[in-house]
Amino acid sequence: MKVLKRIKLGVRLPLMLVAISVVALAIMGLSSYGVARKILTSEGTDRLQQSLEMRGTALEHWAAGLTSDLGATASNAGTTRALREFGAAWERLGTAPQDYLRKAFIEANPNPPAERFKLDYPGDVNDYTILHRRYHPGFVALAEQKNLLDIYLVGVTGNVIYSMNKQEDFAINLREGSAKDSPLAQVVAAAQAASGDAPVVSDFIRDPGAPEVVFLARPLRSTEGMLLGVLVFKASAAPLSAIMADPRALGETGQGYVVDTDMALESTLRHAPAGGVPGEVQTPAVQRALAGESGHVIEAGITGAEVMAVFAPVTLFGRTYAAVVEQGTQELFEPARALARQLTLNGAMLLVLLGGLSAWMARSVSKPLARLTGTVGKISEGIYDAEVHDGERGDEIGDIARALAGLRDDLSEAEVTRREAAAQGTAFRNSSAAMMMVDAEFNIRYVNAAVVRMIGTRIEDFRKVTPEIDAEDLVGKSMDMFHRTPAHARAILSDSANLPYHADIVVGEGRFGLDIIEITQPEKGRIGYVVEWRDVTELRMNRALLSAIDDYQLIFEFAPTGTLARVNANLVTALGVEAEALIGLSHEALIDGVEGLEGFWPRLANLEPIAGRFRLTAPGGRSLLAEGSITPVPDRNDRLLKIVLIANDVTEAQEALRLEQARNEAMQAGQKAVVEALRIGLERLATGDLCSLLEQAFPEEYEQLRADFNRAVTTLSQAVQVVIDNAAEIDGEAREISNAAEDLSSRTERQAATLEETAAALDQLTSSVSSAAAGVGEANLVVAQARESAESSGQIVQQAVSAMGEIEESSRKISRIIGVIDDIAFQTNLLALNAGVEAARAGEAGRGFAVVASEVRALAQRSSEAAREIDTLITASSNHVRRGVDLVGETGSALQRILVAVNDIAARVSEIAASAQEQSAGLAEINTAMNQLDQVTQHNAAMFEQTTAASHALTRGAQALSATTAQFRTAGVAAKPAPAVARPIDLARHKASVARTAGATAQTAVAMEEDWEDF
Repeated sequence: MKVLKRIKLGVRLPLMLVAISVVALAIMGLSSYGVARKILTSEGTDRLQQSLEMRGTALEHWAAGLTSDLGATASNAGTTRALREFGAAWERLGTAPQDYLRKAFIEANPNPPAERFKLDYPGDVNDYTILHRRYHPGFVALAEQKNLLDIYLVGVTGNVIYSMNKQEDFAINLREGSAKDSPLAQVVAAAQAASGDAPVVSDFIRDPGAPEVVFLARPLRSTEGMLLGVLVFKASAAPLSAIMADPRALGETGQGYVVDTDMALESTLRHAPAGGVPGEVQTPAVQRALAGESGHVIEAGITGAEVMAVFAPVTLFGRTYAAVVEQGTQELFEPARALARQLTLNGAMLLVLLGGLSAWMARSVSKPLARLTGTVGKISEGIYDAEVHDGERGDEIGDIARALAGLRDDLSEAEVTRREAAAQGTAFRNSSAAMMMVDAEFNIRYVNAAVVRMIGTRIEDFRKVTPEIDAEDLVGKSMDMFHRTPAHARAILSDSANLPYHADIVVGEGRFGLDIIEITQPEKGRIGYVVEWRDVTELRMNRALLSAIDDYQLIFEFAPTGTLARVNANLVTALGVEAEALIGLSHEALIDGVEGLEGFWPRLANLEPIAGRFRLTAPGGRSLLAEGSITPVPDRNDRLLKIVLIANDVTEAQEALRLEQARNEAMQAGQKAVVEALRIGLERLATGDLCSLLEQAFPEEYEQLRADFNRAVTTLSQAVQVVIDNAAEIDGEAREISNAAEDLSSRTERQAATLEETAAALDQLTSSVSSAAAGVGEANLVVAQARESAESSGQIVQQAVSAMGEIEESSRKISRIIGVIDDIAFQTNLLALNAGVEAARAGEAGRGFAVVASEVRALAQRSSEAAREIDTLITASSNHVRRGVDLVGETGSALQRILVAVNDIAARVSEIAASAQEQSAGLAEINTAMNQLDQVTQHNAAMFEQTTAASHALTRGAQALSATTAQFRTAGVAAKPAPAVARPIDLARHKASVARTAGATAQTAVAMEEDWEDF
């Protein structure tokens, strides 16, 4: 301390700053290195652990998938049937079936050894080759779909009766010679000796120069439990090495491998040791994993270098293996060492620079270092978005900051890698297959999108079983809701011997296949299940359809050579011979085309289907006519595989059709004569001749039709005659109304604006009556048309009776309205009288108003007289209408009798009722107009004017009605040319005119009201 006191302050401060900086940099460097190493260790452990878990899951899924596929195939009834039929065909091949099959499918196979499976039919016709052609494409498709190297069917005596790939292990006995010690023989023997149906799996087999494989076998039993044979899958073990050798998340030196309980390496190494692959791998990580432990350790790896090893046991095919993922510590901790070197270099440079800096430089150095320390701490805590300050500086602190930023980025990327691993796991769970995860208590814990889509598509079917089900809300629900007897389902799934388990369940109208695999952990045992759903509704329906075709139709199957290979029971029954007598016969002796299809057989060689009728003939049997199609069936190379006839027996139907055609021809001849007579009669009716009757007798079955026609014409003629008479009377009455209306109109023209409005309203009334008259004319035209088609007369006349009653009712309403008009005139007269009294009281000032009141009183009296005259005319018209109602009622009674004979005449007369409805609507408008008259007295004059126009229209309508009815010739009146008919009123133009008149009168009424108030 005394020495320091003797040193000048200018020297001591830099020295102190240097000393402090040295200590600070040393502490900072050591701390940063330690933190970085700790972070890298933690990150490396997590990364390798996640990588191992992902690889272990992939391995278990691969193994479980093979086991599940084996179980599903073994449970398929088609597999058992194929084993039975191949075994029977093997026995029928004679004394040396092995030599024949090896020669036909191996020695004479035109394909290279690796492609022998492409031969599905060697050309010989026997039971085995036919069965092989039937079943082999299905097994090939299964192998391609499941990535299998081979599929075997082995009989109970050890004969390999079927092999998909046709290698040297096909058509041999696994209990003889060198084959009895082969892995295939061992796994078959173990499967035959097994008491249950659990799959038997071999060890991973690796032959020099050949890929590593594994055999999976399962016994096939009859429904009684008797052993029928063994189904064997030969699968490549390459996925094992591919999964473990995947370089993702392992860096440059990392690798993964699997070791069995014999310490033998089962997967290919990514980085093999310099001295070659060891025979045994006895590292501590492997030993601890085989002991059931999971964890990580830093040790000498499989290559001898120090590594960070993460290990865990993995169960494949029921066996425990050690799965290890390791990475060299040299690579793992290289970022920490690089950081240490960088910190050391930066510290040395900083110490050199600090010698020439002043005291304030010490402060500028310590604070950035403190910030860096804080940032390192945050990074060590996993805060990878922590900001690294001073990175823009050009000194050592800036280098440290940038190095730390680089470290932070590396750690952030490591975190991203971890998340990607999790995402890959999620992608695995989100498979396109409909899958759900269920815990040990059968509660749904997870469903993927495919399950939601499948249940959503079939939601109505699922709700028939579980009404409250919601495809979007399955998690947390119990699997029991899908089972009718949950206890039974739980009992099956609780026994591991039943797993993997496949079942079909019925849900509403749908059928679903379930594949259930248990999920286990080494420490906990079973923790749940994976359930894969498949909608098999259409598959089951297609099978049922094929079965139905075989049950109800005739089926021939020919070989490409034209010889019969198969015939169903329906065709055997139809031809009356045994199937054995038909099999092997040429098509020329059995089938030929008819109706232009003669000699059709050569067209089938071009794979052209033939549809039509065919003559089927059996030697010694019957001949029948079949209708259907002959379809050539190609193989995968578009070569003719077989020819199939599917048809129906139409022999009896054809004979019945011929007899029916003969009967129809005889019936048509009689009908033609009847139709011609009716055509002539209807043609005369169309010309208006109602006196024309059918005199010539019809055949007995049509004689009633002639009588009904004559009776209908007679009744219609009488009814039309009554209508003609009534039309003449209506015309006379209409002329009288027209004359009276003209007289009334000439007198009301002099009335004031109030009476003009009344005339306008009456014009609307008259226009409506005109429309009704026009409707009557149209009704008569329809009656004429009804004579042509003889339809619908009765119902329309009933409606006409109702319409005439409505006209009578409307006439009574008009009378009441006229009474209202008379009351209005009376009130106007009283009002004028009161006005005169008031004018007299006003003296000289009211004299002018008294004159006006006198004129109004006179005008009101004339209006009252005119209203009484109109009432008289309306009363007379109502009497005539009432009489018309009675007459039309009689007409309706007559036409009602016509309805009994000719229903089609009544249909067209219904249009008369429609016209009558239009009359009713017009009268309703008149009623509305009269109600308005009750409210506004100023409309009187307009109504009188319209009454005049309506009377003219009524006259023209009556004339038109008379002219129309004059076209008919009845028993009392001969047809004569129609007189000139007055041009009908354009209803649309007339209504527009009325609207304009009403508008003008309304304006006048408003002006009058204003004048009255001013007065």
